[in-house]
Amino acid sequence: MSKHQTKKIIRAEIERLNQEIDLRIIRGVSYRREARRHRFLMTQLARLNSSGFLGSVLFTMRQGAHI
Repeated sequence: MSKHQTKKIIRAEIERLNQEIDLRIIRGVSYRREARRHRFLMTQLARLNSSGFLGSVLFTMRQGAHI
């Protein structure tokens, strides 16, 4: 699978998760599992979007800021 196809699939999954999270918030139901999956997919997308060494360094720095 190409990088472009992978990004497209991840974006579609994120969109689906956003809709599911919105519905769960409206219903007042826990959305912890969906939020974790969303965070994981956003990380994967950021990793795919980073380019070369500099992108990897910036990605690592952003991750360190959230810990």
